Amino acid sequence: MKRRQFIFTGLAGSIGVTSLSSFNTLSKSNPSNLKISITPWSLMRTGYGDNDPLGINVFDYPAVAKSIGFEFIDHEMFHFPPNLNKKHLATMNANMKAAGVKSGVFLTGGVGDIGDKNLTKRKKALKTYKYWVDIASELGCKSMRNVCGENITIPFDEKLNYAIEGVSELGNYAATKNISLLIENHNGYSSSPEWMISLMEAVNLKNVGVLGDFTNWTLKRNPDTFYPDPYKGIELLAPYIRAVSAKSSEFTSEGEEITIDYKRMFEVLKKAPQLEFIGVEFFGNKISRKEGAIRTKELIEKVI
Repeated sequence: MKRRQFIFTGLAGSIGVTSLSSFNTLSKSNPSNLKISITPWSLMRTGYGDNDPLGINVFDYPAVAKSIGFEFIDHEMFHFPPNLNKKHLATMNANMKAAGVKSGVFLTGGVGDIGDKNLTKRKKALKTYKYWVDIASELGCKSMRNVCGENITIPFDEKLNYAIEGVSELGNYAATKNISLLIENHNGYSSSPEWMISLMEAVNLKNVGVLGDFTNWTLKRNPDTFYPDPYKGIELLAPYIRAVSAKSSEFTSEGEEITIDYKRMFEVLKKAPQLEFIGVEFFGNKISRKEGAIRTKELIEKVI
């Protein structure tokens, strides 16, 4: 099970560094509200019950996360067994309680598009993700991430209209479970801040917002075309951002991420008043997964 990955390159040497001494507390209104979570992909690189020789069993995930310093964990749909049942959920909840960790964001996507032009396909996707809203609720998650608009097959405005319909329906359903629905910039139209802002403004639901991914800025493929400034992209989306995916792959000897200026990124995120979860997502291979997750967490703590 492989997941499409992208890290925005070409940034090294072209970014300014903000003085750490001048960096104010990230969330001025409620700094204690910020929570650093770990995303499953940091530790588990396969899913749907497959064995990962270098990873861990999904039900051991809470204890492993706690052992490396995390108080909150995110979940991802494809890490759970395909025959997910109430016993599995009870086991996960019991293991989280035993480890002393709580749920953050439940990550969904990839099995249907809630903004699909085809009504039958859109309804099928909505049914699928409503099921995962229920699962997110059972696990005590605050939010559920979904994606739409990543495949460009129809014009900008037309795709926006279908996405508005799908996000509105799923968002309203999520509200009945006290879940916030977060749409991620996940390539295609969703990596256009203009498109995402239009989507948020049109949906206009209190429980609908954005999960800001540091690196998913591929606007078009073949050849790849990127949104030119990921920091500006996050800044534009900041009023709607409630969680972020803090990507990392390699670090300098000083502990800095090699392609993302975390100081600059978190300076931008001071403009995100609703930000609550900072999700560590390490996907490098040159150091161990646990070490990568720890280094990312330490870097976040340093800059905030």
